[in-house]
Amino acid sequence: MSLKSALFELKEALVNQELGQSEEAFIHELENKNNLTSGTLVFYFNNLMILSMNQLENDGQNLEDSKKINRKWTKNEIEFMFEYIKARQYEGALNITEILEETAQLLNRGYQSVNYKYYSILKANEKKQASNKNAYQFTTITHSDVPVTSIEAIKETNPTPPTNQMNPAQDNDLLDILSGLITNVQQIPSINLNEMLRGLYELTNMALQNQEAVQQIETMKSTINLEKEALRDKLSKNELQLMQEKTRNDELQIEVAKLAKEITAFNLLGDAAKIQNLKSYNQRLNYIIDGFGIVLQVGS
Repeated sequence: MSLKSALFELKEALVNQELGQSEEAFIHELENKNNLTSGTLVFYFNNLMILSMNQLENDGQNLEDSKKINRKWTKNEIEFMFEYIKARQYEGALNITEILEETAQLLNRGYQSVNYKYYSILKANEKKQASNKNAYQFTTITHSDVPVTSIEAIKETNPTPPTNQMNPAQDNDLLDILSGLITNVQQIPSINLNEMLRGLYELTNMALQNQEAVQQIETMKSTINLEKEALRDKLSKNELQLMQEKTRNDELQIEVAKLAKEITAFNLLGDAAKIQNLKSYNQRLNYIIDGFGIVLQVGS
């Protein structure tokens, strides 16, 4: 079991809308099923959710047609591609061609498009690093690579100079706090300062990505709820109108029944009585029925 099988199962469930339970429970169950660390699939789930929502706007196109269209690459897709490639290589997958093909299937893109984008970004980063050799370079790492403090006993070393003690009066001076922290950490042999800073950067970067994805999902949910509310309101108005039409029709049917009784009674009268009551009858004859059985009201 691996990240690959977990993501393809996750994508299939999203496409077919077969989660069948809460998103958190489904992700947790999928991680346990594939022996993945808890929280591994959250980043991929958010990005696949955004991708699937964007594809709903192009429902008229099938999968193969969507691959042929030269879609603009989004920031989420690029981050997804590099995160997935890095994670698969960490699992032990060495064939970059197979990994790029998997990425293309997950993103619903052609292999050539993914291949070109991946190597063009690598080339651009290499040029940038070459022109900034003396600058600090931050790279993203997987959660499992975040450095931790060693628990092994530290051997005695040469006496080190006194560490900078935090002065309570300087709590609000962020620069002094950071300077003291860096100085103290550099004096601990078991901690690599660069790796610790990279780990902190990766954690904040992942937090920002997840926050942005959650905001987009909440916006989509809010829009769907508004559309549902508008549909319910329209349905309620239609039901009210139907009830009013039914009431009006029932009233007309009652009037027609009364009229039929009056006509029957009139026909039973003798000729002299008919002539005597004709004027009064005509004044009350306000309804007629057309050939289709529709009741029409007319003035006398």
